[in-house]
Amino acid sequence: ELGYAQLELPPFQLGIVDVPGHERFVRNMLSGATGMDMAMLVIAADDSVNQQTREHLDILRMLRLKQGLIVITKSDLVEEEWLELIGEEARQLCAGTFLEDAPLLYTSAHTGQGIDELRDQLLVSAQQVAEQLSEDVLMGPFRLAVDRVFTMTGHGTVVTGSVTSGKAAVGDSLILEPGDQEVRVRGLQNHDSAVEEIHRGQRAAINLAGVHHDEIQRGQELASHGHLQSDTLITARLQLLDSVQRPLKDRSVLRLHMGTAEINATIKLLAADQLAAGESAMVQFYLREPAVSVWGQPYVVRTESPMLTIGGGTILDPAAQKLRIVDDEVLEQVEHGGVL
Repeated sequence: ELGYAQLELPPFQLGIVDVPGHERFVRNMLSGATGMDMAMLVIAADDSVNQQTREHLDILRMLRLKQGLIVITKSDLVEEEWLELIGEEARQLCAGTFLEDAPLLYTSAHTGQGIDELRDQLLVSAQQVAEQLSEDVLMGPFRLAVDRVFTMTGHGTVVTGSVTSGKAAVGDSLILEPGDQEVRVRGLQNHDSAVEEIHRGQRAAINLAGVHHDEIQRGQELASHGHLQSDTLITARLQLLDSVQRPLKDRSVLRLHMGTAEINATIKLLAADQLAAGESAMVQFYLREPAVSVWGQPYVVRTESPMLTIGGGTILDPAAQKLRIVDDEVLEQVEHGGVL
């Protein structure tokens, strides 16, 4: 499961989500990466770059992260020459990605090597992220994708997640989607501390009134009234990874990851019968169950068997209509946010 921690780097307060590295738990990694501003690509010196490392980097790219660090851990367990080779391999892996020029640090939790340097670099990255955040994201409608739900004696239903936009306060009325269920915020916590308000970029635990914990599951979202609408048909731009071994055929069934949701979907290629590695196309996803998204939101797709990440892209119409006639004019209209 996901792990959580807090790091104080004045004037910033960083919420850290530790995601599992094993290939069997990539779905949990995708859930944990939702709403993140920066990433640490962690490579163990005694293990080196592996398939999971490559897939995690592909996912971070598809989720459009722009800031991050490369961290080589367990540096005390290998010889200096081997450590240099690991660093070179990490640089080669990240070439052409958002981590191409990222700081590369060698650390050891056992000896303390590199930990102070890591804190310094995290502070620099946090400052760069803060400078890039737009006022719209900070002050827009509230949105939080649920990654965990449980019940506490004397309190009732509690959900956790990362706030991706806006803010919420104790007493606020929110909508749980899919489901269009109104709930009220009874209490708020940020890393085990009670607070009156949560905002963009924070990890949050929200005590909800008006809903039983059995009625909520990972993948649902809390939002301001009128902000989100669930649907079973989505139009999107899809980019396949260069590493994909076989062409993606029209009407294939995929696993669509948006926010913390993981949904079976049938893909309709709008201008071709199949899509080859590295190619991009306009598509529609027919979802097996309702989901929420917004224009411009990133997503990731994986195959069911074998379970591999094959691509991702951007949502163009979160509540689409079936496109029966597809020509250049229709494609251009959808691409630029037109409503059909």
